[in-house]
Amino acid sequence: MSEAWIYATDSDEAKESAEFLAELGFSSRRVGTDGSLRPSSQDGGAKRRPTLMLVVAGGQGPPVVELCERLEQDVELSEVPRVVALDAGHLSAGAGVVEGHELIVRPFSCVELGIRIARARQQIEGVDGDVLRVGGLELNLANYQVSVDGQPVNFTFMEYELLKFLATHPGRVFSREALLSRVWGYDYYGGERTVDVHIRRLRAKLGSDSAGRIQTVRSVGYRFDA
Repeated sequence: MSEAWIYATDSDEAKESAEFLAELGFSSRRVGTDGSLRPSSQDGGAKRRPTLMLVVAGGQGPPVVELCERLEQDVELSEVPRVVALDAGHLSAGAGVVEGHELIVRPFSCVELGIRIARARQQIEGVDGDVLRVGGLELNLANYQVSVDGQPVNFTFMEYELLKFLATHPGRVFSREALLSRVWGYDYYGGERTVDVHIRRLRAKLGSDSAGRIQTVRSVGYRFDA
């Protein structure tokens, strides 16, 4: 499971954001906005980077512009996709230029947040917006949409990331450990079974024809056949 850091001074807002992120396949932890830009070193959070940062404007903390500037100036964190959640008041008041890869206006839905996260990651990864077609399977790398035989198929964020990774590396065999590292973004402590679960869900949603392209290589891992 990918890890997201939430910068929010209001506990209710942080909780709601964490619930949305959990639905999108992220674990999350709340980070203080006044001191260090990283979680407490007591839980090991300061030793690694997140795969996403969500900045929620509001409360009595430092202005969102100042906080985002600090994140942008941090050499390590500046390369992490950053979504900034603003309310209408911040926009109408002209809060200044907010340093974020993607902005979202509060209140927002889980679906919209997923779209904004995808766009933020595209900016970091330099996705060119091409459409990948393999038989009846079509992946739009610009808007994270998937269709099979012309019919749209809904995937969770991490299901799509796994499918995209396999489809863009056809013919190569990846171990479960390698997939956890390359797709989830860091050492996942919950066990390699999470890969098998996501593969099973992918196959179920893709249908019999396209599902057969995800091949199990016994005692090794998985391969996508183009």
